[in-house]
Amino acid sequence: MTKKIARDDGHGLAPLTPGKRTPFIKEIGRFIPENEFNKAVCHFLGEELHRCGFDTIETAPGDADHSLESRVKRANDAKADLFISIHYNAIDGKFDGAGKDPEGFSAHIDPSGGKSEEFAKIALKHLAKGTVQKNRGVVKQQLYVTANTKMPAVLFELGFMDNNREALLMIDKAFQRECAVEIAMAACEFYGVPYKGSAKPEVTKPAAPPSIKPPAATVRIGSLITKKVVHAYARPEWGTQTGAIVEKGQTRHVYAKKNGWYQLFSGEWLPAQSGDNFDYMPVKTPEPTTGKPKPKLKRVVVDGKQVGAFSADEGIVLSVSDALKKNAKKINVEEI
Repeated sequence: MTKKIARDDGHGLAPLTPGKRTPFIKEIGRFIPENEFNKAVCHFLGEELHRCGFDTIETAPGDADHSLESRVKRANDAKADLFISIHYNAIDGKFDGAGKDPEGFSAHIDPSGGKSEEFAKIALKHLAKGTVQKNRGVVKQQLYVTANTKMPAVLFELGFMDNNREALLMIDKAFQRECAVEIAMAACEFYGVPYKGSAKPEVTKPAAPPSIKPPAATVRIGSLITKKVVHAYARPEWGTQTGAIVEKGQTRHVYAKKNGWYQLFSGEWLPAQSGDNFDYMPVKTPEPTTGKPKPKLKRVVVDGKQVGAFSADEGIVLSVSDALKKNAKKINVEEI
């Protein structure tokens, strides 16, 4: 009888689960949401398991952050034989430096052990052979998804988001696929079926930093007032945060709209998230520009985080002054 495996990609992208992302990574100019990695590994894991003869079910389809209860119910209702949840760990949410940050992978199971512990140990053996990481072993703890599923269940933490080296692995497709392959190998060994590898070589390219393009139009189409702190994005898509934020109660002019995203004069985008982030007010008649050349914008970046974009020197001076008062380590003023 064909075994059915539940694939669970932890957390969601829309909206992003609070706190489930890396610190700002200077090398790529953005944060990495945890689910960006989790979802990719679950996708590759599905390919691997199907090729080896397993049936699978997704417990959290799409980008939504499904509740723990709904994930467990979906697996239980499908009568899955094994539950695999993919995650990426974190301790304090900041990069402390080489040798100071936590590292490695681990397998988390219910304290009752049993078949869950058996599968976890097999998976750790395969992960240890393939990934150049510390093996943190089996962790027994009370987690909702491992305690309430009616089948062996293991939650994998495949690295640390607050370790700079391991954080960058999250967007490495070769690493994503490698994790999936090793967990699939473990499932094959657990059920006594041969693992069938892919004959097609995988070619990966390094991720490029997100570019921030100014609005194509020079006509203001509306304004918005933020109802809470809103993070800015380089492109109208999740996972491209720039590090800049718009504080609650601030007003920003809008020059383009796309699928619920609003582009500012600086070229950055803000997500509406069903109107929860801000109040948007369209202009009745678009306001054309005067024909004068657009003033050059300069942004102030303090310790790797953009604090503002200005066309006038007064704003730059105030931002730099504030940063100096807060003992900032590095201040950059860059043209956009």
